[in-house]
Amino acid sequence: MVKETLTQALLQKALDGTWQRQKAIANNIANHETPGYKSISVEFEHALKNELNRAGSSVPDKIRNAKITSHTNSDLSYRADGNNVDIDKENIDLVKTQIQYQYLTRSLTDYYARLRYAISEGKR
Repeated sequence: MVKETLTQALLQKALDGTWQRQKAIANNIANHETPGYKSISVEFEHALKNELNRAGSSVPDKIRNAKITSHTNSDLSYRADGNNVDIDKENIDLVKTQIQYQYLTRSLTDYYARLRYAISEGKR
């Protein structure tokens, strides 16, 4: 059995976080006309960084346990009906998150391709 590396743990946790963020943004966009709806945001980068600093480079399990938190933004409303979704901001955040997710997916794929290459070249 191959032990999980720090790189794998970081990439997988970042993928989980961006996936959760995409779902929250999509939910915000879907509810931008709902009276009283408060937008949701997802935070994971700070927790991931804290776990990385605390765990060091040798403990991927700590990275996997970093918390992905979502919270309702109950700050000022942009409209009289109490809804605080800024549709332009949400669309920009969605595109940014989609690009980030694609980058992370590609990074994980490249990581496994390098491992596969190293293993196959060692057999020759």
